Amino acid sequence: MERYSRQLLVIGIEAQEKLKKTRVAIVGCGALGTGIAELLARLGVGFIRLIDADYVELSNLSRTHLFEESDIYKPKAMVCYEKVKKINPEVTIEPIIDVINPENALKYLSDVDYVFDATDNVLTRLIINDACVMLNKPLIYGGVSGLYGSVKLVVPYKSACLSCFLNYNGDDTNACEVIGVVDTITSVVASLEVQEFLNHLMNQDKNGEELIYVDLKELSFEKIKIERNPYCEACSRKEFVYLKKNYTVNACIPTEVSEPKGSPVISNEWLRIYKTTGGVIVCYNNGKCFKRVVR
Repeated sequence: MERYSRQLLVIGIEAQEKLKKTRVAIVGCGALGTGIAELLARLGVGFIRLIDADYVELSNLSRTHLFEESDIYKPKAMVCYEKVKKINPEVTIEPIIDVINPENALKYLSDVDYVFDATDNVLTRLIINDACVMLNKPLIYGGVSGLYGSVKLVVPYKSACLSCFLNYNGDDTNACEVIGVVDTITSVVASLEVQEFLNHLMNQDKNGEELIYVDLKELSFEKIKIERNPYCEACSRKEFVYLKKNYTVNACIPTEVSEPKGSPVISNEWLRIYKTTGGVIVCYNNGKCFKRVVR
């Protein structure tokens, strides 16, 4: 317990034992996801599953603390795994190079105790939300833009879920546009997501009654109470439309495709990258290929 001796003075031995037995999944290994993974590993969470189908680019380095120039063109999930494992070898870490979708969400999220949202589009968030509500798993949502961010704990059937106040109409602007972000806000939001998790684990939370809104430009934090929607299609009506794929997928959201013919523009031990008229296709050595629109 020497590794955790300082935090034991704050949270106590019982909470530390809970952390060791806890299994979490982090969807997204960008600035938020890697920050969350690092914090959870340092806390001593027993199992962390990392889910992401993207690779490291130069533009990631200004806001993603675990990535270095030598990691460019490597899978984000694998880089995060390697770095976090060095931080705390006691933690079991499972990297998954894949995109969360209606076909695999339940498989990837059913055997964990908590799910962290570190994604960048509404559709993926609502797929995760449907899965967590169906499985009755706590979900910690986090979103960032510019110098602003928001965080919310979702406790299924006790608090408002994401579908209570978010909706997707097939035109998710954030999925197509490059959103400006500064690493100070990603660090703050990642820390708040992990603290929401820790408070819930220690029974010191308010069961997700409030959304936390952060404005770093004004250095202000605001708590906004959100009630459950009695007509919510997820936590009230249990329709789970995003797991049933009752929607049109935005063309800017990464989707699984077949490997194209021709020569890749980038090829290494991890992946092959192809440039096509419709965007970039990246194929990994696990046999999966994903298409994304060039932003």
